[in-house]
Order: sequence, then structure tokens, then C-alpha cells
Amino acid sequence: MKNKAQQEMVGFVLIVVLVVVGLMVYLTISLRSSPENDKSLEVASMLDAIMKQTTGCAIVYVPDYDNFEYLFESAHRGDRCINLNKPAIDYLNETLRDVLSSMVESEASVVGYELQFFEEEGEGILHIEQGNCTRGTIKSAMRSLVSGSQDIVIVLKTCSI
Repeated sequence: MKNKAQQEMVGFVLIVVLVVVGLMVYLTISLRSSPENDKSLEVASMLDAIMKQTTGCAIVYVPDYDNFEYLFESAHRGDRCINLNKPAIDYLNETLRDVLSSMVESEASVVGYELQFFEEEGEGILHIEQGNCTRGTIKSAMRSLVSGSQDIVIVLKTCSI
């Protein structure tokens, strides 16, 4: 009788140990995923909306105003806005800050954002950042475009509380 009780106790302890080890493995895996890599449909929709918005910059002729998607490509090529007599990159920097600020103000949970524009295997072209991203959830979306023979990438990250 005594031997059978000991076997049941050992079996119970083994089951408890296995459950604890399983929970530890699960917690380790779930905590290891970085919030920086969270792809968000919400941020992707925001980025798509920005890319389709028409700007006040005409690269070829007026009234052929570019949307932000074409303006990114024009800025990468070094084109100028003929109607404004300024480089496309300067106009992009100015207007994109305003558009992003307006979009973020309409989202109560967003406390900051970061937009990076760079060549896929090269240097950064434009970096816009506002707000505080030290805590909270970071969501991101990426868009790749082809400009000439190079790929350019636009990454938008938002920080939510």
C-alpha cells in the first residue's frame, strides 16, 4: 500500500513538472517576439491612404499633380516640382509631416509615429519622427516601390498606448 502511494505521488509530481516546463516554454516564445515586428492591417491601410493622396506638386506639367506614391519615386530620382520651383524631396518632407500629424491626431490611441524612406540596399533618404515611442505597442507596415532600377522602401511605424 505504501509503495503504491509513493508511485502516485511521483506520477503527480512528474505531471506538475511537465505542465510547468510547458508553460515556461510557451511564455518564453510569446515574450520573445518583438513588438517592432508586428505587422498591422490598420497601419498598412493608413500607409495606402497616404500613398494615394494627391499632392500639390506637379513634376511633368500642371495640372498633373502627383500622389505621394509618385512623389516618393520623383524624390528618389531628384526631380523638381515645376509648379513650386522646389525639389520634390523638400516638398515631400514638408507635406508628409503635415499629413502624418493630421492622421495621428485623429487616432486617440496613437502617441507617436516614424516614417522611413530609403533605398532597399542603400542609404536613407528621408526620416520623419514625432511623439514618444518608449512604451506601448509598435505596429508597422512597409511598402516597396521601384524607381528606375532600384527598389525603394517606405516603412511606417505607429506607437499606441
